[in-house]
Amino acid sequence: MTQTYLSQTYENKKLRLISLKKIKIFCLMTVFTASSIAISISLLLPLTKNKSKFQFPNQVSLNEWQLNSSNNLQQALQNGALSAKQYSYSSSTQSDLKVDALYINGVISIPKSLEIIGLKYPSNKLRIGYLEEVGYYALFFEQERLYLSSCINSRGFTTVTEEQFIYHRPLDLNFRHISAYLMGTRDLFNSHCLFTTLSIPLDKNNMVNPQTIYMSKNAQTLEKVWIAWHQNWKNNFPIN
Repeated sequence: MTQTYLSQTYENKKLRLISLKKIKIFCLMTVFTASSIAISISLLLPLTKNKSKFQFPNQVSLNEWQLNSSNNLQQALQNGALSAKQYSYSSSTQSDLKVDALYINGVISIPKSLEIIGLKYPSNKLRIGYLEEVGYYALFFEQERLYLSSCINSRGFTTVTEEQFIYHRPLDLNFRHISAYLMGTRDLFNSHCLFTTLSIPLDKNNMVNPQTIYMSKNAQTLEKVWIAWHQNWKNNFPIN
């Protein structure tokens, strides 16, 4: 009886030691894995932080348009834009095309986000359009100018409303973004946006009947410029 009891006790101790050894190995593997991930992230993040911040170039070419000037939009920068520039163009048929280009990290909805560049506009006067392989855009007019405004996301799709922005917001599942997410420095969803507002003077003939403005040559001109602008930035979206 005593011999049997001692044997059983020995076996129980042996099993406990084996279990403890397995737990120890598991803990060591967990610590090693976590440490490896932490070291990898710590080595990667400085490279990410040291990357130069995106700034709009002084010149962006548009077919059939001549660039006259470009200037930083200080009001937009003060209102949270990461980068902001206004480009002024002219052509043989149009003397004044303005492009307000903002690089923003955050949800964009029009017309609310127009306040970033100092424009206030009632949402019930917006005309929302859609272009295949481009996306949504908003048309509106104010103070004898016709405007086209939209947000280009990192996948090249364009949105107007907050719901569209969130629904089409890209999920960035690459190592750099996942590492930054684990360190709590960014979201997995890419909320960066090239928020663009184009404008040209309205033809005086259209001012007589506002209902024709959205079908006018002015609107067609803005849509054509918008397609060219979108194509340029779709292929050159900022990576930081």
